[in-house]
Amino acid sequence: MQTSTTVTSAWQRLKDQKISCEEALKLLVDEQGTVNLALLDRDVSCRFLRHFPDKNALPKVTPLLLWRGCYYLGSPVSLSSEAITSLAQRTGSEIKIITIADKSYRAWFHTQDLNLNRISSVPLVNPLTGEDYQEDITETTEIYLSKSSDQIDRIKTLLSGALRNRASDIHLEPLSDGLRVRYRIDGVLRDITTLSADLSRKVIVALKVMSNMDISESRRPQDGRIGEKYFSTEQAEMGMDMRVSTLPCMGGEKAVIRLLPRQNPFSNIERLGFSQETLATYKTWLQQPQGMIILTGPTGSGKTSTLYTSLQAVANEHVNVVTVEDPVEYVLPRITQTQVHEAAGMTFAAGLRAILRQDPDIIMVGEIRDCETAETAVRAALTGHLVFTTLHTNDAVGAIPRLKDIGPDPGLISDALLGIVAQRLVRRVCSHCAETYTPNEADLQALGLEFKEASSPSWRKGRGCSRCFNSGYLGREAIVELLDIDNRVREIIYEGTITQLHRYLGEINFASFRTAAIEKVTNGLTTVEEVLRVIPKSALYGKSLTKQNSGNGHGVVREVELLN
Repeated sequence: MQTSTTVTSAWQRLKDQKISCEEALKLLVDEQGTVNLALLDRDVSCRFLRHFPDKNALPKVTPLLLWRGCYYLGSPVSLSSEAITSLAQRTGSEIKIITIADKSYRAWFHTQDLNLNRISSVPLVNPLTGEDYQEDITETTEIYLSKSSDQIDRIKTLLSGALRNRASDIHLEPLSDGLRVRYRIDGVLRDITTLSADLSRKVIVALKVMSNMDISESRRPQDGRIGEKYFSTEQAEMGMDMRVSTLPCMGGEKAVIRLLPRQNPFSNIERLGFSQETLATYKTWLQQPQGMIILTGPTGSGKTSTLYTSLQAVANEHVNVVTVEDPVEYVLPRITQTQVHEAAGMTFAAGLRAILRQDPDIIMVGEIRDCETAETAVRAALTGHLVFTTLHTNDAVGAIPRLKDIGPDPGLISDALLGIVAQRLVRRVCSHCAETYTPNEADLQALGLEFKEASSPSWRKGRGCSRCFNSGYLGREAIVELLDIDNRVREIIYEGTITQLHRYLGEINFASFRTAAIEKVTNGLTTVEEVLRVIPKSALYGKSLTKQNSGNGHGVVREVELLN
C-alpha cells in the first residue's frame, strides 16, 4: 500500500548518530540483495552523480551511503579493480562495493531523472541489457507513487503506468482501508496497488478538478473529460482524451477513467480477426454503393475498432463520409464526425436527418436506439447510401428480431441489409511462453468436436511469464460471426420465423461464433477456456445443434418466434 508518510533516510539517521554505518547498510540492503529504496537519500545520489555529467560513463552502481570519505555503492554486476579505481579518482573518495539484486538496480535506475509531471507510454528499458522489459506493475507503480509530491503527480503516475501496460481503463475503488487501483488489461481487471485512506478522498477530488466536475457534489454520478499530452517516445508527444465517470458508493466515490489515445490505432481490415472467407465477404459489402451493415456485440467487444477501420478503408477523396457518434472516440482523417448532444437536441435521429442533407455517400450511426433512428437509417440505406451502425445483441441472427422490434417494416429491412457482423474479443495466447498440448475430452466437448476433427498439432496454452503477468495471454484477438444476407435470408426476414432462419444457416455452413472459435483454438491463437469466457453458450451450442440436426427433419426444439 502506498501511503503519504514521510520516511527518514538511513543516511540521515546515520548522520544523527541514531544508528551505526553497519546498521544503516543492513537497513538498506537485506540478505537477498534487495534495496529498500524508500530509505535511500536523494542528497547522497546527487553528490555522487554530479561527478558524472555524462550518464553513459556511469558504471552500473547505486549510491547507498556516504560516510567518512567513503561511498558505499550497490552493484548487481562484478566491477573490475580498474573500474573501482576510476570511481575513486573521479569522486576523490574511497569506494566500497556491495552486491545488490538486478531488480533493485533497475528500480533505482528508473527513479533517476523521473518527471512525474509528464505522462509517458515509453516502455521501461533494462539498464543492464539495454532492451525493453516487462516491468512489475505493482512494484514500479508503488515506487513512483512514493516519489509523488501531490495528487496530480499520483494521478499522472497511474496514467503512465496504464499506458505503458496497454490498459484501456483505470478503476479507483474506495475500500475501508484506502483506494484500490485496478487496470483493465486485455479486457481483464488486475489489482495494481491500494492508496492509503488519507490519500483516497484527495485523489478523487483532484481527478474531479482535472475533469471539470463539481467537487462539492458527491451524492450523484458525474461525467467529465480530460485532455492531456503524453510521450509515446522520448521526443514524440501525442494527444490523449480521457472519459471520467464517478459513482457514489459505500465508502465514498468510485471513479473510472477510460483512456483514449488520439494516435490512430486502426491499421487495416486484414488485422481485424476475420477468417479468409469472412474477410472476402465483408470486403464485398464495403464495395457496395448502398445498403446497411450492422455490427453487434456488448461494450468492449471491438465494434469501434471494426467500424473505424472499415470507414478508413472506404474513405477517399471521391466520397463524403459522415458519422454521428456518442461519443467521438477517435478523430479520423477524411471523415466528418459529429457528436450526440441530447441537451441541445442533437440526438442520433436528429443528427442522421441533418447528415442526409449534407450530400453523404457513406454514413455511420453510432447506435440504433429508437424507431425514428432505425427507420431513417433503413431508408437511407435504400436511397443510395452505405450505412454502418451497431446494435446490442448476443449474436448476428439476434440483430434481425431486435431491429424488427424497434419498428421498421420487415420488407424494408430485408431490402436494406447487406450483412451483420457479431464479434467478441478473446485474449491471445502469449507468444513468449506458449507451449503445445493435446486437447482433452472436455475441450473437445466444449467446442462440439470429435477427436479426429481436433488433430491439429497447433493447440497451445501459455505457461505464464513476466511479459503476460503470468496469465498465459498477451494481446487480444477478435472472434467474428458473419451473416451474409442472401436472397433466401431476405425471404425469411420478410415472412419466415427465427427457427427457419437457424435451420437454413445450419444447412449453408454459416460462419458462426462456433466456427470462428474452433479456427482460433485449433490454430493456437487462443484457448477453449478463453472462448467459454466470452462467447455465450447459446451462440456456441445452439448453432452446433442446428447444424447437426438440420438434415434429419427434427431440427432444434425451440419456441417459434415470428420475424414479422
